[in-house]
Amino acid sequence: MAGQTSKHKINIGLTSLILIFIILCLATFSLLSLSSARGDQSLAARSARAVTEYYRADAEGEKWLKQADAILQKETIGVMSQDEIKTLAGNVALELGCNVDEKTGYISTDISMERGQALHIDLALTGNENRYEVKSWYVYDSGNYEIDDFMPVWDGK
Repeated sequence: MAGQTSKHKINIGLTSLILIFIILCLATFSLLSLSSARGDQSLAARSARAVTEYYRADAEGEKWLKQADAILQKETIGVMSQDEIKTLAGNVALELGCNVDEKTGYISTDISMERGQALHIDLALTGNENRYEVKSWYVYDSGNYEIDDFMPVWDGK
């Protein structure tokens, strides 16, 4: 009788258990790979948007620089004194609709970008045949940054 019951019994051996374990491991690794690939795709898309936005702002900055150069080309004649340069900077800034820094005399503009950033450009008028020099061209965070101090934190005293 004992021989007959063993013929109809399903035997799960060691190889079957190893095969089930391998399938579970492969399924887990495939889900982890899919999650990682989705994260990489999202990061690549955000990076592409940021680069596209930077080059859009950079192209607008180049257009602004071209306009400033055209205005300066009309209005500058030979070597100029510091007073003439300051007057010219005010005229150029007024015509371009940008700012003049009182301390440095730089003509500056900010071109807004996505995510609260802006491209800042500073021009210094030279008063000679070069007309101007680009002093700065950088991206900065233009958003209002407010520190949340709602939660009291121990200061060590």
